[in-house]
Amino acid sequence: MICFNCGNILTNSDYCSQCGMDVSVYKKVVKLSNAYYNAGLIKANNRDLAGAADSLNRAIKINKRQIDARNLLGLVYYEMGETVQAFREWVVSLNIQPDNNSADRYLKAIQSDKNKIDELNHTIRKFNVALAYAQNGTDDMAIIQLKKVLNQNPRLVKGHQLLCVLYMKQGEYEKAKKAVMKSLKIDRCNPLSIRYLREINEYLDDEKKNNPEERGRRIRANRGINIDREPLSGNDVIIPKNNFKEAVSSAQSILNIVLGMIIGAAMVYFIVTPARISYSTEEVKAVKSEYEQKIAIQNSSISELQRQVEDLNTEIDEAQIKYDHQKGKNNSIVANYSNLIQAATCYINEEHTKSIEFLGKIDSKVKMNSEAFTELYNTLNENLADVLAETYYNNGLAAQNDGDIDKSIEWFKKCLEVDDQYADAYYHLGWVYSQKGDNDKAQEMFQKIVDDFPSYESYDVAKAQVSNGTE
Repeated sequence: MICFNCGNILTNSDYCSQCGMDVSVYKKVVKLSNAYYNAGLIKANNRDLAGAADSLNRAIKINKRQIDARNLLGLVYYEMGETVQAFREWVVSLNIQPDNNSADRYLKAIQSDKNKIDELNHTIRKFNVALAYAQNGTDDMAIIQLKKVLNQNPRLVKGHQLLCVLYMKQGEYEKAKKAVMKSLKIDRCNPLSIRYLREINEYLDDEKKNNPEERGRRIRANRGINIDREPLSGNDVIIPKNNFKEAVSSAQSILNIVLGMIIGAAMVYFIVTPARISYSTEEVKAVKSEYEQKIAIQNSSISELQRQVEDLNTEIDEAQIKYDHQKGKNNSIVANYSNLIQAATCYINEEHTKSIEFLGKIDSKVKMNSEAFTELYNTLNENLADVLAETYYNNGLAAQNDGDIDKSIEWFKKCLEVDDQYADAYYHLGWVYSQKGDNDKAQEMFQKIVDDFPSYESYDVAKAQVSNGTE
């Protein structure tokens, strides 16, 4: 284990031997993260992919620099058919550790086959189309679309689960069971798949019990009647069986009783006991599934941002392919995408200052024909509005003090785009325009203060400038 401050190898002491930093809490954090990583590794080896993803997400949430956990999480997502999430984890891993990182090998192995990447991207779009069909009630179209998706990406667990739900909605429980069993072959302990399977089995059991024909077959079978033979006619002859048996001795009778008791005990041990254990296990899994759902609800806001980042990652891949064919045309677009991804990643990690720095690098003059880009950009601006406006204002003051008038105007304008009620920005923007010789723009800024900010501390100065300009 190395020191987070200076990179020195740590000893058993709670303090770094080189820089003297207190590393007691840091050691506990790393150990807890490693424990979750080991648990995720065991679950992944047992093909409990959903459980592995949960443990590994906990590991990287505690220690975002846990490279092994992040790379393994990408492999788990890829095995579940979640290619976009897998790419995201590997890209973040490479940003944290560019050298000697297995994620680089994973990405190169996948990106070497561009046709495969295109196919995976089309699969994601088709799944979203199928999901939209299902939400709009056009189940038949959704089923057709899902079958195409699963032919291209048979490991997509969400696809099998959605297909199962649609079949259940149409009352085709046998087909639903086949679909959910395919998802369980990929992820053996997926809580949602297990829940669907339990509901399907309960429905099928109830249907058999309530079916009069099936109930009659069971009754006839219990009475020893051949349920497959044809009914008797008046010309049939019944040959009675010889039911006479030779008398048995008392010793043989006792032996038969003992054998019957042994067989009965064996049936209880091998049939009844496993059934009870299985029922208890299902109850534990159900409780675990409920807790996981509660945790998922609590993390919904971060998950929404991550979803938007995933959409942007998909669009980045498409932009990169176009860039390879037309070098030089998409430099600004790719740079804007990259800066927005970095800004979102820093915001998720609560590094708001860095997030603002990356937002400031985005070139607003470049036209971005992307709804996902605009959505994420507006979300980050809204969440960071106060901090962002103050940062842009301070940058404008710094540029003004350095004598860079054009840069100062650009920063003050960005401040007003974020917060159009920032009076200081109007005031200083008026002076900057005045220095530049653009008196009309300067008068416009000072007039804005006079009209909309009567309580502003420099109101009298602004009013005087307006009066001087009209004379």
